Amino acid sequence: MTRIDPGFASEITKYGASDFNACFNCGNCTAICGLTANDANFPRMFIRYGMLGLKEEILKSKELWLCYACGDCSETCPRQAAPGNYMAALHRYAIASYEPTGLTKLLFKNKLLFILFTSIMALVLGVFLFTLKPDHVVSRWIFKMIPYAVIHNMGLVIFTITGMSIIWGLLNMFLRLKSNKSGEAKKNSCLSSWKEVFGELATMKRYRTCDLEEDSYWKDKPAFQKPWFIHWSVMWGFIGLLAATLLDFLLKDPATTTWWPARILGTLAGLFLIYGTSMMLLYRSRKATRSYAETNIADNVFLWFLWIAGFTGFWMEISVFFTFNHPANHYILLVHTIISMELVLLFAFSKFAHAVYRPLALFYYFRENLSNN
Repeated sequence: MTRIDPGFASEITKYGASDFNACFNCGNCTAICGLTANDANFPRMFIRYGMLGLKEEILKSKELWLCYACGDCSETCPRQAAPGNYMAALHRYAIASYEPTGLTKLLFKNKLLFILFTSIMALVLGVFLFTLKPDHVVSRWIFKMIPYAVIHNMGLVIFTITGMSIIWGLLNMFLRLKSNKSGEAKKNSCLSSWKEVFGELATMKRYRTCDLEEDSYWKDKPAFQKPWFIHWSVMWGFIGLLAATLLDFLLKDPATTTWWPARILGTLAGLFLIYGTSMMLLYRSRKATRSYAETNIADNVFLWFLWIAGFTGFWMEISVFFTFNHPANHYILLVHTIISMELVLLFAFSKFAHAVYRPLALFYYFRENLSNN
C-alpha cells in the first residue's frame, strides 16, 4: 500500500532542496534533460513524488541515480524551483536512508553538527597519532612518529567499519530495487548489463550528453574543463589512490621498500584527484553555473578533504623520493594520515557513497533498457 506523507516536502529541504513546491509541472526540466529516456522522466516525476511524500517510490527507484545533478534543468526552470538542486538533495536523502546507523541523516541535516563531528574526529585522530610513541625510531624517518603497524591496523579497522555500513546500505538498496517491478520489460543478461555499467563509469558517456545544448555554459569549453571530465577525474583519482593504498597494505611493508607499481598508480591517481577537486572548488568559488552556486557545506568540506589528502600525499612522496628530511614532514604526514582516515571512515556517511549506489542502479536500468541505449 502506498503511503502519502505531506510533511516530506519540509523534510527534504533539510537535505539541501530549494523551494521545489514552486513547480507547476510544466515538464520543461524533463524536456531539457539529455539523460531522460523511456519512463525515466526525471526530475518531473520525482518532484511529484516529493510533493506527495512518496518516500518508498523515491528510495526504490533506479531512475533517481540516472541523474548526475548537472543543473541544466535548474538553469531553464521558468519557476526557479531548482529541480537539479532538488535531485541532489534526494541523492543525500537516499544515502541517509540506506545507511543503517542514522549518522548520515544527522550529518546531512545539521550543518553545525557536521562541522563539529568532523572537527572532533580530526582532533581525536590527531591526538592519538601525535602522542603515540613519539620517541620511537624506525628504519625510515617517515615512520619516526607513527609506527607502520599502527597505521596498518587502524586502517583495517576503519575499512571494516565503513565496509560493513556500505554492504548494509547496498543490501537495503538492492531489496528495494528488486521489489520495484517494471511490468513485462525485457530483461537483458547480467553480463551485458554490467558491461554497460563499467562502460559508463569508464567513459561517462551518459554524463557527456549534459553539455550538448546550444545555450549551455559548457558548450564550447574543451573536454578537460567540462563537468563530466572533472567528475571522472575525481572518481578515478579516488579509486586509484584507494587501490594503491590497498596494494601497499596487502603486498609490502612501506616502511622498508618502495614498490613501484603502487607508487606509479598512486601518482597518476593523485594527479587526477588534485586536478578534479581543484576545478570543482574553482567552479564553486566562481559560481560558474547555478548547480555550482547552490552547494551543500558537507560536499564542500569533503572536496577540501580530498584535495588536502592529494596535496599532502604528493608532498610526502616528493620528500621521500628526494630524501628531503625536514621536521615539517612529520606534521604533514600527520595531516595526511588524519584526512585519509576521515575520508575512508566517512565514505559510507557522505555524498561520496553514491560511488557504490549508482552502479547498482545503473545495472538494473541497463537490465531493462540496454536495447534502447
